[in-house]
Amino acid sequence: MTLRNILSTLVLLALSQQLLTQPAKAHGGEDHSHSPAPLAQATGEQPRRLSDGSLYIPKSAQQLWQLRTRLVTAAQLPQQIELQGKVIVDPAFAGLVEAAQLGVLSAGPDGWPTLGQSVTAGQVLAYLQPVDTTLDRSNQQALLAELDAQIALAKDRVQRFSTLGALVPRNELTTAQIELKGLQARRSFAAKGTGGGIAVVAPVAGVVSTVFKQSGQVVDSRDALFQIIDPAQLLVEALAYPALPAHGGLNLNADSHASARFPAAAESQDSHAFSLSFRGKSLQLQQQAQPLWFSIDNNKPAATQDLTVGQPLLVEVATGKQINGMTVPRSALQKLDNGETAVWVHQAAERFIAQKVRVEPFSASEVVVVSGLHDGDRVVVQAASLLAQVR
Repeated sequence: MTLRNILSTLVLLALSQQLLTQPAKAHGGEDHSHSPAPLAQATGEQPRRLSDGSLYIPKSAQQLWQLRTRLVTAAQLPQQIELQGKVIVDPAFAGLVEAAQLGVLSAGPDGWPTLGQSVTAGQVLAYLQPVDTTLDRSNQQALLAELDAQIALAKDRVQRFSTLGALVPRNELTTAQIELKGLQARRSFAAKGTGGGIAVVAPVAGVVSTVFKQSGQVVDSRDALFQIIDPAQLLVEALAYPALPAHGGLNLNADSHASARFPAAAESQDSHAFSLSFRGKSLQLQQQAQPLWFSIDNNKPAATQDLTVGQPLLVEVATGKQINGMTVPRSALQKLDNGETAVWVHQAAERFIAQKVRVEPFSASEVVVVSGLHDGDRVVVQAASLLAQVR
């Protein structure tokens, strides 16, 4: 190699090293080393989770899953609180049948009552045969014997007075006849107390809800026999805790309304919701809570026809205050792996991101998002559970 070639090679190496050691310059003379990273891009027809945590859901998958979104708008909304409640019987349309005295039960004219059997007010459900001791029976028989003797004497006196005719004053004959009728009535009532069954009747119309005893069983006085309720006349009892600031703001009256739903969370739970009307509240605390009674509005008979006494419910009641937020359906709420509540926000045509939110109850089918969303966000309200399964 000639000297000239060696010098050319050294010059080229020096220039290359100088270019490599200079800082990178962006076009326009600006340094973009601290600019935010661009959004992760994805293409294809396969739903998947991107590196930034968002989801890529192609249009074909959105149509297949029937994803639906809603544009949320901030507004002033009435504040609601959620109370634990349960279904109870209306005392005006329910009856508890108890035994009047010690006795043995036997079936009524329509047989022994069964669960769900419809009954009318005054219908005979069973008979109660009193249980008497040997002393009671002997005293009863002695009383009947004494009354029989007095009746025989009274009959003889009436007969003699009638035979004597005008020799006996009219008032004495009338008195003897009245005494005879009185003794016969006493004897009739005394005889009913021996061997006669007492009819056990239904106090109200409805259906037999509970059967406590069975035919042939010996029961004591005030033992419960049957419970009868009217399934169309049920109440909802909710417990409000006055010690809590939110609950202390309740201002309910006869025009106040509330809503109830079943605790089980499902996307179709709004079909199981029904409205309530305030009935009254107790002036005594029960386990540090104030019971509230609500009557069930029959605006959704399909949701209330399967209610059972004691069934737990969640009751939403207005506090009379206002809050700022955006309403979304309960079906839009999802639980993250760490237990936090989130909704899926539709950020782009095929891009979705989970946004943590803080919510408060609003109605049986909706909640109010008080933080985590912005006015104008588009939230997934149908098939949101399918997005959480994308990996």
